[in-house]
Parts: sequence; structure tokens; C-alpha cells
Amino acid sequence: MTKKKNNIDWFGIVLSDTFGGGSELQQINFFKNLIKQDQYCMIICLGKKNMGCWEFMEQKGKVVYFPFGSKLVKLNFLLLYPYLIYVFSRYKIKYTFSTQTLINSAIGLFKRIGFLKNTKVVVRESNSIFKLLSGVKLLRYKLGYKIGYQKVDLIICQTKFMKEQLLESIPWLKKKKVEVIDNPIDLEDIARKSVVQIPELSEVPPYIVAAGSLHPKKGFDILIDAFYKLKDKWPKLNLYILGEGAQRPVLEERIETLKLGNRIFLKGFQTNVFPFFKKAKICVMSSRIEGFPNVLLQMMSQNNSVVSTVSAGGIEKIPGIYTCPTKDVEALAIAIENAITNDNSAKRTIFDEYLEKRSVKSFYEKIMAEI
Repeated sequence: MTKKKNNIDWFGIVLSDTFGGGSELQQINFFKNLIKQDQYCMIICLGKKNMGCWEFMEQKGKVVYFPFGSKLVKLNFLLLYPYLIYVFSRYKIKYTFSTQTLINSAIGLFKRIGFLKNTKVVVRESNSIFKLLSGVKLLRYKLGYKIGYQKVDLIICQTKFMKEQLLESIPWLKKKKVEVIDNPIDLEDIARKSVVQIPELSEVPPYIVAAGSLHPKKGFDILIDAFYKLKDKWPKLNLYILGEGAQRPVLEERIETLKLGNRIFLKGFQTNVFPFFKKAKICVMSSRIEGFPNVLLQMMSQNNSVVSTVSAGGIEKIPGIYTCPTKDVEALAIAIENAITNDNSAKRTIFDEYLEKRSVKSFYEKIMAEI
């Protein structure tokens, strides 16, 4: 790249090495919208290129990669600092957008010490960590806020609850610009993906579907137990769980213990979840805690019968979905049963009107208005 192009004002989006998570999805959607606005935009990926994650973005903008394996970062997060300094020193970056606390902290620190003194730093909170973490892990994050958030220009919270938790736990952030901006959803992209034909779904029994990383916070163990309560009443109904993660052996053992191996299927990571959501009898979000579950919006875009635990602020206000408390097997089973037995045909109009208010363009415009 020529030096002249390096001097153009860039919008830098800093991604983790993770692929397919909710935070990364929001960053990709934001990236795509910037490209539509004819802005020079780069993805700064904190993983090696040979991971096979972000090459598809290279034809739309610029992607730069961390030169070392991501495992090194997890062992010592400070290794990110010289890499980011190198990238930031080569390009004139007018804005940054990142969504994970420790990454946000690193970028904020660079502005604090002068590397990004002319850059507007926008950070998004990815989860209600003060409910999710404790002990040494929580202290690590609190240190991240102290070190890096003092010079950020805008802190985005996904929900009012998340903002309240953040300001209650870190009171000095009340001096900063902290705004609640709803997560966006890319309905155009979803419409394209939802019509893709997946052969394995051509002839399958009716099923309930859930999706997310196989992590305890997603509550798939609770969902499995709730399904067990319903299995005899609906003997032809199966359960698909889309996603991968460290809890797979635990979930497999639970499925085997309940003798549900022929009814519950861990389908692994899916590059396109929307046909699964569209064909499902019911979509279920069973999490114990979330920042705000993007998968819930995705499910609403495809299916009229959607069940969710109240695992994040604002879920109870979403019109048309069936809700229940978190960590309650009986309540989740009842909510699923209600979704099965009720006529949900009228929900399509309700869901579409709600989702239209969460466009990526609107998200971008709200951010730019604040900074």
C-alpha cells in the first residue's frame, strides 16, 4: 500500500480471534455498512491469517492480521500492545470501534498516552461482566477499565440494565459519554442466507432449535432437562443445538444419562443458522446471562414461535416472544409448551415491525451522531 493511501482517514474495527460470536457479528455488520458509506475501513484481526476467518472481508476493505498464534495472546494479553501500536502508527485512523473490554482498554490506553490522540475511540460493552465474573477474573477487567477507559469517546451499552450495572460498578464512568444503543440486525444479509437450501433439512421430523457456543452461560443443560419433561407429550419432536464449545462432553453425558441420544442432536458450528431457524417448530434461547442475545433477533427474523429466558435487560419488553426466568427448568418447559400449543401466526407482523427499528444503518447513524 502506498504511503499516500496510508494517510487517508481510516475507520479501524478491532476484532478478536474468535469467529462467529455475537460481538464479531456486530463488528462485521458495522464494517459492511461503512463500506456502503464509501469509507476507508480496515478490520484489525487479532489472529493469524491462516485461521481462515476473515479473508472473505478482504475484497470489501482492508484486513490486517496478528502475526502470532492467538494462544499467545490468551497467555499474555500484553503481547497485543506492540502489534496494535505498529498498526496504528502506519495508518491515519480517524475512528476505532471495538467490542471486548480488554481490547477496548488497550485502544483507550493508546489514546491516553498519545498514539491515537486525534482518533475518536468508540467501544461497545459485550456483556454484563459484573454479573458474569467474580474474583481474579473480575479484578482483571476492572483494571482494564481503569487503565484504558479514561480517554474513550463513547461507551455503548446494549441495554439499560447493562449501563446501570456498569455505572454502579465503575462509578467514575458517569463522567464519560455512556449511551444505550440497541444491537442492530442486518435483515438484507439474513434474507439472502435464509433461502439457502440445506440438504439435511429436506426431510426431518419436527424439531426445536437453539444456537450458541457450548458454554455454561448459554443454559443448554437447562434446555435439555426441559426437553426431557416434554418428550413423552411430543414423541416426534427433536431438539437441535447448533454450536461448538468446551461444554460438549458435559452435554453429551447429560443426553446419554437421559437416554435422549435419538432425540437431541448437537449439530456443531453452522456457517448459516437461518434455514435451521426457519424450518424449526420453535426457536429457544435458554441462556443464564447475556449482554443482549443477537441470536434472539435472528430467530425472530425467521420464526413466529420464539422462547427466551429473561437473561438480559430488555428481553421482557420484546413483543410477541414467550419468556421465562433464567435457570428454571420447569418454567422453560412451560414456555416451550405454550409456544407449541398456541397459534403464533400473527407474530410475523409484530416481529417484522420490531426488527425494522434495529437496522445497521440506524446503529451507525446513532454512533456518528454521538461522536
